[in-house]
Amino acid sequence: MPKPMHEHGFSAAMCLPCNEIKLFRDVINPAFDDTKMKQVVSAAEAYLPVEVPMCPASLYHRFAADGNRSEYEAVYFRRRDMAMKLALAEAYERKGRFTEKLVDAVWAIMEESSWTVPAHLAMYSPSHGDLGLPAVYNGDRLHAIDLFSAGTAALLSMVYLYCKDILDGYCSVICEKLKYLVTERQIKPFVNCVFHWMGLLGNAVNNWNPWVCSNILFTVAVMADDDRTLQTVVGKAAQCTDRYTAGMPEDGGCDEGANYWTVAGASYFDVLEILYDITGGKYDIYGDQFIKSMCEYIMKMYIHGHRFINFADCPPYVRPDGSQIRRMGEKCGSPTLCLFGDGIDSFGSLYLNSNCIYRTLRSLITPPHLGKSLGMMRTWIPSLKIMCARQYEDTGKGMFAAMKGGHNSEGHNHIDVGNVVVFYDGEPVIIDTGAGTYKKQTFSAGRYELWYMQSGYHNVADIGGYEQRPGVRFRSSDEKYDEATGGATMQLRQAYPEQAGVVSYVRKTVLDGGEVRITDSFELDTEKEIDIHFITCEKPVAVPDGISLPHGRVMSFDKGLKAEIEEFEVCDDGIERNWHSPVLWRIHLRAVVKEASFTVRIR
Repeated sequence: MPKPMHEHGFSAAMCLPCNEIKLFRDVINPAFDDTKMKQVVSAAEAYLPVEVPMCPASLYHRFAADGNRSEYEAVYFRRRDMAMKLALAEAYERKGRFTEKLVDAVWAIMEESSWTVPAHLAMYSPSHGDLGLPAVYNGDRLHAIDLFSAGTAALLSMVYLYCKDILDGYCSVICEKLKYLVTERQIKPFVNCVFHWMGLLGNAVNNWNPWVCSNILFTVAVMADDDRTLQTVVGKAAQCTDRYTAGMPEDGGCDEGANYWTVAGASYFDVLEILYDITGGKYDIYGDQFIKSMCEYIMKMYIHGHRFINFADCPPYVRPDGSQIRRMGEKCGSPTLCLFGDGIDSFGSLYLNSNCIYRTLRSLITPPHLGKSLGMMRTWIPSLKIMCARQYEDTGKGMFAAMKGGHNSEGHNHIDVGNVVVFYDGEPVIIDTGAGTYKKQTFSAGRYELWYMQSGYHNVADIGGYEQRPGVRFRSSDEKYDEATGGATMQLRQAYPEQAGVVSYVRKTVLDGGEVRITDSFELDTEKEIDIHFITCEKPVAVPDGISLPHGRVMSFDKGLKAEIEEFEVCDDGIERNWHSPVLWRIHLRAVVKEASFTVRIR
């Protein structure tokens, strides 16, 4: 288990006095990079003719009424994106071009009854349930701290830090109200309350913990004007994030996936950087092996471009901040991670995230370091039972394969033990569909009624008509990684219910040159049908030697398997957007067996 902060010598008494805190302390001249800021200014200019969108009560209420959360969140996040870009552009230019529109955006955010989004409201109303609207007019209904309320506080603190003199010149009420609201809605509740994501009651925690704490720490670093409040918040944030690392494996694996790592492990790194600033550089644990492993996780999940292995709720595209990854490598002593960060930056996305504002600011003061996209040839993450292998170090060339074991109750879990994905020249051949658009059902008892959560729509087998089941006891076992070949073998029997009658189901996946081989060996209690299925995002076609797959690849398989190609509608705008298609395809390879072994080859 990683060591808690106090065992690394941390104490809240290490905090500097409020008036001596200097953010980005390790940067000699923390000035905005001109090249990056020109893009920010251009983005802010696009907002000048745009009205700040309305956040009506009826839109907020939709989550309670019909489960839709995306429509309110789209407006909510657009407001914050406007405020961020307008504030940064005005702070950079200081010409007054963006001031009035910035005032409109900031005032609109401050006028929201609550900064907690509808999907997170019910957990903070235990005595009243989900009323559908935030009941914050009473003393017994405090302003809650969720992911995005903390992000809002940090965003407004950035506005205060960079634009206070500008806004005071417009009207002094703005920043007075801003400071009051940030204090009442976020800093005081953080000090006075215990929320589930803190983990202080002994419960398990996830990405919420470091993500919220990173934003609260930035907020208090900017807004606190008394040393006692600063030390109280910093001390409690350290306690909270210790609960996060206490649940992490030594190898730094993030079971929530690559996308959530950007607000889990990466947010924990934000916490460390802010603590370094707040303590005047006295708290520095970047040399710890766990910190290094946690940071290196992201490059182990990399495919090409903005594509990462997207097991669980991870989307097929992830956009981490390359400049942060470079800093991770520099501070943790990982030259490979530095190069990886440079390679990520070479794909050209400017990192601007209103929910990770400290990281955004650090990115904007860091000149770009562009490099070649190189990937790890072979990877095995023991805690997650994930292997991946690529044909060439150049990520845009050749074959790539990955397989996961683990269990069916992981963070942001899908029922997918044994799942395999295959890419060629950085493009998808056999895919994991990922999660659809989040709605009430996504995080409810009905989660696994959603088709894209089920093993039937992952690249594993149905046995005797049975799919895998959710729960920690439904898992892989006897996982073996072959360092010589980069392949992995695992027993999948326990992932299925007893009714399936699985005595043994062993899957082996290996990349051999330009060929991916997936071998499934079955031993069943009686003769029954097995259905090994694979999902593609382009139409596969039956050909004489097998099945033609996307990007010129061909799937071949043993003659004992009967192939069928099924087209199905995704009926989800998120999945349709991710794969640029309203339909996907499922290849079925079926046979009736009691004991048999089949090999599928993709080349």
